[in-house]
Amino acid sequence: MVLTEYLSKEALEELVDSFSCAGAFELEILSPDGEVLARSPKVHSNKDSSINKEEDFIRFELPAEAEIFVGGEHVGTISLRGLWRTGQDSSSTSVGVKDSSNLALSAERQIAISPAAWVELMRDVVVRLCDLSKQVRSRVEELSAMDRMTNTFTEKKDLKEIYQLVAETMVKVTGTDACSIRVFNEERTELVIMAAYGLSAKYISKGPILLSESKIDREVVESRKCVYVADERTDERVLYKAQARREGLVSALCVPMIYRGQIEGVIHVYTRRPHQFDWFETSMIQGVASQAAWAIVNARLYHEALQAESIRRQLRLAGDVQRRMIPSQAPKIPGFEISTIYVPCFDLAGDFYDFIELPDGKIGICVADVVGKGVRASLLMSSTRSALRAHANYVRDLPALIKAVNFDLWRESEISDFVTLFYGVIDPTNKTLTYTNAGHEPALYIHEGKIRQLDVGGGVIGISEDAEFSQETITLSSNDVLIIFTDGLPEAINFEDEAFGRERVYAAALEAWGRGDSADGIGKHLLWEMRRFAGLQSRGDDLTLITIKLQ
Repeated sequence: MVLTEYLSKEALEELVDSFSCAGAFELEILSPDGEVLARSPKVHSNKDSSINKEEDFIRFELPAEAEIFVGGEHVGTISLRGLWRTGQDSSSTSVGVKDSSNLALSAERQIAISPAAWVELMRDVVVRLCDLSKQVRSRVEELSAMDRMTNTFTEKKDLKEIYQLVAETMVKVTGTDACSIRVFNEERTELVIMAAYGLSAKYISKGPILLSESKIDREVVESRKCVYVADERTDERVLYKAQARREGLVSALCVPMIYRGQIEGVIHVYTRRPHQFDWFETSMIQGVASQAAWAIVNARLYHEALQAESIRRQLRLAGDVQRRMIPSQAPKIPGFEISTIYVPCFDLAGDFYDFIELPDGKIGICVADVVGKGVRASLLMSSTRSALRAHANYVRDLPALIKAVNFDLWRESEISDFVTLFYGVIDPTNKTLTYTNAGHEPALYIHEGKIRQLDVGGGVIGISEDAEFSQETITLSSNDVLIIFTDGLPEAINFEDEAFGRERVYAAALEAWGRGDSADGIGKHLLWEMRRFAGLQSRGDDLTLITIKLQ
């Protein structure tokens, strides 16, 4: 290294000029190989012309010199070769360094110390300036590294890669020896190691860091500030002192990773020598920790978004499979009109309906509503449908049939899982409907302009092993209407949090029946009235509506 790598030639010339003005010296600053880097003029520019004459310059036989060291490396030499004399006669223009200390100058230029001391003083000033230049350059490099790190963070999406990059960057930017990154587990009770740099595998696997046991990490989390450890080997707050001693760790700075007020984890930066982190180092480490927290959270959100999209894709596929379980069209029964409306709230629905062709020419009709929504409700719906179809072809007695389905669900489902179900069997020959209602929304039977609720049956299925059910048979007449629906119809909410309600369902059904609407017309009128009532309010439940009309 050469002095000009710290200070420019122009800066050195200004320094030499300033020093020579201050003490009327002739100075030179030399490189380690003797090249002149800066030199003061022999005839000094001064308003006092009496000191500008060549004969007034006194040259030392041996110049006073001081070598300049920066960071233990020789970068140059400062040399004082002579000085100017004013207001005094001298018989000699060349003196020794020892004698030169007694030279008498004018009052304003009086030298109180020897040339050797002067040159050492000037050497110290140059060294200090070099140190400052070196420090500024180091800070600029650190800030540049931090900027590069930030740009790199934005490009990385792999969490493991980001963790490791943060640990490595922290050491390189701050000039420390090692770094570890730990983040909270889901319960936020333990700090789990995610990455380390400059630490042995044995030290990394030394044991869990429980927040309740680690005083240092708890202090970081509670104070939300950096915590300094002068000596990891002896500090009583350190959880694994013996391991730190074997690893050779001494000083440490523990920094919280905070993103939008939430502490994501703690970064530990270590040195293997006693070290007091100054303000800039602490600020730098905090800055890196903040950038790291931002990058880690963003990467985590990115992966969560990918996972969420994957789940949504799987749910859409599952929804497609589920919808294929729903009959694509109603069966054709002579003398009957059948209309269906199915409006799921999500990709996976808890409502379902089914038509089951029975061996004796009868048609089984089922409308069910599974508790909850989403995957759990969809699976329970599939189980209910499978159980019903499995038993319907062999069990003719409806209470016995629903009891068998209830037992299957009770045995296989959780205590909180249950299903409401309306199941009826139409006999086209005898024009009868035999039904049982297992805790479901009562179906509506319109006969001669009057509405009757079909609510005979029992409780919901899947709750009790010993549930009992009953059935009812009604004889159907021409122009009679049967409406079976789930609670998504009467429980539709408007912007005033008012439910559509059964009364409005009844009124809309009677209005459509009174006009002589077909089964399809009655169903669509009910749906229109419900939507007109609810407006643009988002739906919170699935809707299934089956309308049957005798011709």
